[in-house]
Amino acid sequence: MPGTIRLRIDEQSQTAEARRVARLQAQNLGFDETRIEQVAIVTTEVCTNLLKHAGGGEVLIQALDADAASPPALELIALDKGPGIGNLDQALRDGYSTGGSSGHGLGAIVRLASASDFYSETSRGAAVLARWTLGPQPPAGKLPALQIGAVNVAKPGQDVCGDAWGVEQTPDFSVLMLADGLGHGIDARTAAAEAVRILHSVPGLAPAEIVERAHLALRSTRGAALAVARVDRHRERVTFSGIGNISAQIYSGAGESQHLVSVHGTAGFQTAKIREFEYPWPDRGMLLMHSDGLGTHTTPSGSPGLLLRDPSLISAVLYRDFARGNDDATILVARAA
Repeated sequence: MPGTIRLRIDEQSQTAEARRVARLQAQNLGFDETRIEQVAIVTTEVCTNLLKHAGGGEVLIQALDADAASPPALELIALDKGPGIGNLDQALRDGYSTGGSSGHGLGAIVRLASASDFYSETSRGAAVLARWTLGPQPPAGKLPALQIGAVNVAKPGQDVCGDAWGVEQTPDFSVLMLADGLGHGIDARTAAAEAVRILHSVPGLAPAEIVERAHLALRSTRGAALAVARVDRHRERVTFSGIGNISAQIYSGAGESQHLVSVHGTAGFQTAKIREFEYPWPDRGMLLMHSDGLGTHTTPSGSPGLLLRDPSLISAVLYRDFARGNDDATILVARAA
């Protein structure tokens, strides 16, 4: 999957750069001029809101490849640590404003994006997601049962993120991988991307077998920490195998969590015996995986209602709240539809 473009918005002049980047990503995906202009308008709105209501924040822009669940898409996510939105339902209605504007900002996002979602906590900030898709969604009966969302942000000062992630879904199961290439930059990305390539080449194998094949394939690279989780929805089980410090947890709809176990080592170099563990998949379950660019205590448990949001928005809020700021940071969320 392509990486996430992170743009800091601290002054009005940076809005133009965010709009330029968003337009370029939309053009590269093949959007028509009408859709490209919608992307530009929403980008301006979210940047203006960041400056007006929070004094600044950041915008994440990511182009998503097509998969079994959806056509190619562009996601725009705005994050801040301001006072939050006091009454989100009211703020979403056109004509409502607390900042002296026309009050059409959030309402315009709902109208102009293919899909949108919002999250706010008083005194902790707000998050806004806008998504545009290229082409229609697959029929509802053919959609996989897991919704996927992620952010994949490079270490400050690096052009590419040394982490990579991938997903394969069928009507019966979903397989997810997250890989963290050793170090940073293009060599780390090459290692992580090679691991994901192995996933896509043999998605039907058991997680431990996928990890074993990735371990062998990464011997010509600098190596990576990696983890593979397979969610078998009919069996209501998760099978997991990992090497190194990729963190993974399963959450129930009630917010209860289960930590998943990896073995010590680095794929491509030395590792303890590769093992596979099985866990129950709960009703309304959610799988969370992240690299060590996020803190060890990364959890949605302290954010009321966050588990109910779009997986991309969940990923972005956790990135905002727990990213270390000195490393590549990737967080992957898979939630029951």
